[in-house]
This record gives sequence, C-alpha cells and structure tokens, in this order.
Amino acid sequence: MKKIKIIWRFSDGKLGHDKQSIALIKNIKNCTKCRVFDINVKSFKDAFLGIFFKKYKIATGIPKPDIAIGAGHKTHFHLLATKRCFKAKIIVIMKPSLPTKLFDLCVIPKHDEFKDSSNIITTHTPMVSINSKIKKKENIGLFLIGGPSKHYYWNTKLVLDQVKEISKKFKCSKFFLTTSRRTPINFINDLDNLKLKNIKGYEYTKIESNWLDKHIGKVKNIWVTNDSYSMIIEAIASGANTDIIDLKIKKNTKLSGEISMIKQNIRKKIPIQNEAKRVAKFIQKKWL
Repeated sequence: MKKIKIIWRFSDGKLGHDKQSIALIKNIKNCTKCRVFDINVKSFKDAFLGIFFKKYKIATGIPKPDIAIGAGHKTHFHLLATKRCFKAKIIVIMKPSLPTKLFDLCVIPKHDEFKDSSNIITTHTPMVSINSKIKKKENIGLFLIGGPSKHYYWNTKLVLDQVKEISKKFKCSKFFLTTSRRTPINFINDLDNLKLKNIKGYEYTKIESNWLDKHIGKVKNIWVTNDSYSMIIEAIASGANTDIIDLKIKKNTKLSGEISMIKQNIRKKIPIQNEAKRVAKFIQKKWL
C-alpha cells in the first residue's frame, strides 16, 4: 500500500503568499493522497538555531514531513531547518533571498529571469486556484485597486476617471470597489467625493481578510489596475469577465511586458494556464 505523504505548509501570514501555497497544495491533493499541516512561522522561533544545532521543535501530534512548502522570505530558514532535521524535500515559492541551490525546488516567476533547471521551475503567472466549476454570476461589477509600484506611475485621478466611466457604461446592478495594501490612504475619500451612487467602496484595512474570496467568485465583471499582476490573474481565474484599468508604465520591464501580454490575451479570450496544476504534477512525478 502506497504511503500517504506528509506535507508541511509554512505560512508567514501574508495573504498573497498563502494563496499561492494553498493553490499548489490543492492541486497536489488532486494528484495524490497526502496529509497537510499548516504551520505559522510566527509560532516557531529560532529556526536558524534549528539549522545549526539540527534541532527543530514541532507541535505535539504533527508527524514528520516528507515535503515542506513555503512562500515568503520568513519561511526560508524554517524550510532549511526542516530539511536538515527531517530530511524533507523543501519547496520555496517565488525567488528566494537565499541561494537557490539550498532548496530542492524553487518555483520562480518567469519575469525574475531564471532558467528552468533540476531544482528551478518558472511560472508564467502566479499560482492561483482556477474556478473550473463556474456558477451563475450575479450582475455585479468589482473594481480591484492597487497602488504605487516601481513599474507604473500611480495617478488617483486617472484611476477614478476610468472607474467613473466604466460605472456609467456598464449596466451592472451595482459595483463594489476594494483597495489593497499599496493603495493611497485617501483613495476611498476621493471616491466618495465623486458621489457615484452605484459604487460601494471598501477600505482594505477595514474589511475581513477573506472579503475578496467571498465576493470574487460571484461577480460577473471585474476591473483591475494594471500594477496588480496577482490580482489580475486571480480575477481571470475566478471566471469573471476581466479587464484592465490602465496606468502609465514607468519603464519597460519583464513584468510590465507580461501584464501587457495578459491584457492582449484577455481581449483575444485566450485562457491562462493553470500553473499550480502544472507545478503540482511536476512535484508528483519527482517525489510523490
């Protein structure tokens, strides 16, 4: 009888990181039988000492892992301690702050300009959970607002002008708008000053962490500012009709090029690849 694999998923508590590791785990579960244990790195101290002394304390009742997965810099030493103490295979999501050779597998975005190798697999888009069973959508529009970035010039007036135009053009019963971690603090006030009666704005810091997850699968149309690559992919993955709110590019980079390509693919109705599924199958063939 095939042994059920034990997987530890290290979390740093950041929503964007968690969504990628959760999407990967979900697709691994679809490939093979496994038991998954979520571990918040904040509850485990001295990961570096765990590497040095080959001693890493775990909570009672959690079996030793075959594989450990983490996204975000704060998970790196915990992954390395897990490898040293339990000889687990360790997988890091996104470009690590430590040398890639320390990890058994690095899942790195293509725009970071790494080449696939024995321990590196590059992804064209962030790993997200693809909504393959699309239910009937409500006639609601959703705006996902980013903020200043190194790739695009932020312009609140330009964004709000596009929001206003879209809200008049599209016959949605109502619109929701939510800000994000990078959005300027006065954005919702500026929205309210427009007195657009069919739009309800939500301040990122004043809503539950799962607010977007609750709503994104229900709405029919979504618009995303083009600085927010992960939100664009998440919107497309939800099955909603997705479009882009344009901001001026600061400089042409790999990332801005990929976002422009995604925009073209949206217009041509070319679906995104399920990267979480692809990476999960790679892991299955290699270790499961």
